[in-house]
Amino acid sequence: MRAKNITELSGYRRQLSEVPNAVFLHWQAKAKYEFPGIPSDAIFFARATEGLMMFFDYVRRSNRPCALPSKAADSVWHAWNSWSSIHLDNFCIKHFGRAIPHVEATQMANKMDTALANCLITAQLAERHVPGSSSLPRLFALDRKLHMPDGYFYFATSLRIGFRPMNARGTDTGKAIYPESFDAAQLLAAGLISTLAYEEMMKKQAKAATVGSSCGSSCGSSGSSNSSGSCDAGSGGCDSGGSSCGSSCGSGCGGGCGGS
Repeated sequence: MRAKNITELSGYRRQLSEVPNAVFLHWQAKAKYEFPGIPSDAIFFARATEGLMMFFDYVRRSNRPCALPSKAADSVWHAWNSWSSIHLDNFCIKHFGRAIPHVEATQMANKMDTALANCLITAQLAERHVPGSSSLPRLFALDRKLHMPDGYFYFATSLRIGFRPMNARGTDTGKAIYPESFDAAQLLAAGLISTLAYEEMMKKQAKAATVGSSCGSSCGSSGSSNSSGSCDAGSGGCDSGGSSCGSSCGSGCGGGCGGS
């Protein structure tokens, strides 16, 4: 009943109601081998599938490739594609206007970071957030919400969005990473935000820079990598990863990319 309620209350109710039960059964039988430790219950599947519908919708809204930031949603994409790629293509054409190919991260080369940033901005616009702000869209919080084993724990500080890898138990671990493609200058250079949005982001960073010195001293003494980052002034911060998402996530922040 809870899984059905997820469908009934979702903004993608029509799409979710047309996902064949055979996809769930195939996912239930196969996903555990490709994604070790993944739950196999109907509630997890419903949430993950809703996340996949969000992603397909963002690909539809955007005229650029989008990278999928959730391994939970990607597990459904993989299972559906292996069950029947033809059915999946027809489903996407019916509900999202065209077939959406699954492109592995290894085939994206250095384009994965930009595709992930595009997904972030598209998701923020869809949820009526300011593009380029530190608001975390639902799709980016999905793995964290579902405690996805080896997923991506995205979080938002007052200025930035970053992530930490999750372990086999579905909890976050290790040093926080702030993808360079999420930086204001790179978002502007990629044409993902306007000059006005860029200027607003820079004003916020400049305002926060006044606490930068105190941040440096307090972070140096605490050294906690499991904090979401209360000291986050400017483009630096307590857990400044510095590396880009494509090189840090291994499987490409979810492993899938919907190309235009």
